[in-house]
Amino acid sequence: MKKGRISAKKIAVLGMLLAAASIVFLIESLVPPLLPVAPYVKIGLANAFVLLVIVYFGAGSAFVFVLAKNLLTALFAGWFAFPFNLAGSLCAYLAMAGTYSLFYPKVSLVSVSVLGAICSNIARTSVAVLVLESPSLYVQLPFVCAFSIAAGIIIGILAILSVKHLPERLTKFK
Repeated sequence: MKKGRISAKKIAVLGMLLAAASIVFLIESLVPPLLPVAPYVKIGLANAFVLLVIVYFGAGSAFVFVLAKNLLTALFAGWFAFPFNLAGSLCAYLAMAGTYSLFYPKVSLVSVSVLGAICSNIARTSVAVLVLESPSLYVQLPFVCAFSIAAGIIIGILAILSVKHLPERLTKFK
């Protein structure tokens, strides 16, 4: 196999993770807002899959994964929330991929996840400010960030458990 090419097994695993992330995202979108003052803020459980892709496949594959997840979920959930979701996902991706590549294992996956959750929800709030033309929404950021820390801890723990317990045949590639 030539360098730079991706194997059929990697594509299959990425496809499986993409389907799982999309399903989790769609289920999460059916849940009423957990932070009533900021309905655009989500836990972001699908970011656990993004973190797994960063760990097992690298930042490049994770970037394509994030774009595909956002496009796929927009097809099913509608395009209204697409700017919120894309901004949140890309900012979370940049924070998690950068932190993971620069500081892991000095920082844990929980720390990587918390930073991603905070960046995601700040980006979502910023999109809300632009869409609603209401800079006063930034007043919510302390509450949004506190929520993001809790969400990031949950997602980080899910990622650690997944890394520990995923079968080796799904994570080792030659």
